[in-house]
Amino acid sequence: MKSKIEKILYDNLFVNILLTIFLTHIFYKISFINRIQGEFLLIEQIKSGSIDSTQFYVESPLFTLIGVLFDINNFDIYLLFVYLITLIFLFLITINLKFLENYSTLFLLTGWVVTVSWFMGHVDILSVLLILLITKITISKNNQELKLLFFYTLLTINHNAIAFVCFFVLLILVEKEQRIRFIIFSFLGQVFGNLLISIYLNTINFSGRGRLRFVFNDNVILDSVNFVSENIFVVVWSGFMGMLILQLVLSITTDWKSNRKFLISLLISLFFTCIALDTSRIFSLSVIPISIYTIDRLKNSKFIRENLSYLYILSFTILFIIGPRYVHGSYLNISPNNEIESFYNFIPRIINSIMSGIWN
Repeated sequence: MKSKIEKILYDNLFVNILLTIFLTHIFYKISFINRIQGEFLLIEQIKSGSIDSTQFYVESPLFTLIGVLFDINNFDIYLLFVYLITLIFLFLITINLKFLENYSTLFLLTGWVVTVSWFMGHVDILSVLLILLITKITISKNNQELKLLFFYTLLTINHNAIAFVCFFVLLILVEKEQRIRFIIFSFLGQVFGNLLISIYLNTINFSGRGRLRFVFNDNVILDSVNFVSENIFVVVWSGFMGMLILQLVLSITTDWKSNRKFLISLLISLFFTCIALDTSRIFSLSVIPISIYTIDRLKNSKFIRENLSYLYILSFTILFIIGPRYVHGSYLNISPNNEIESFYNFIPRIINSIMSGIWN
């Protein structure tokens, strides 16, 4: 029987935690979204019962409701809450990678890490955790219908568009004998989730346009399709990144039936990405189930098992050489969110403020 320390190392937990902190804080350089002050102002608007904002991000209430719950009235405190909650969810994600065993670290080489690093303040970090938990249930093949219903309801409340896209992606990836069960409970989760969001928006008297209505604004679809078609290889890289080489290796060494599932689910992700201006952001989240299913399949490949160390080195090397390549209204390799105070200035300022009476 393995000791606790051996078990932690075997499951890659310690490595995954350190790698996650390194990638988010040093390699990708985390940043708060430019409009985070506008989201902070929603807290006071909800308290007063008068919502001025008409932006559809009001539909994703995670940080807003936390701000209301803890009665946050200071913008700096709100930023700290957003950062700490992001850290907590990152930790929960690494803990829930245990089922992928020695291959779990590969999940951290994919594009969602860039998304949650560059867009801190969006609800993407919770979306990643919930997609991971939902995909984990579909892979385990256990009867966990209530968990599936619960997690899918939460995902829909958190971001109904991402929940909708992942439904179709997972529908392709899930095994045939589980498909009916998955359809029923994930669909019910979306119904309940959208119902609760509607009640929430009516309660706070939100009068803006939702995500679906925004898609049909003039030129939205045209611009999105242009972004994707002109940067197709960058978009694909932004979703899989360092794991892309393993996707190709697995495709070469496995049968067409498995490759067909991968190809169809990939095309579905690209299709839905074409109707969203947040191109790489949406794509990196929608391909999370594909990445997890691929990593799970790697365990059955003798070639990959025997060469895992070399493939890890190759994946890391390619990731660090190429780095993030992102499409978000334009082609990017650094965060587009730089209009407010940098996180790396914000933390020292807060610490200096707290310690001013001691250090002086």
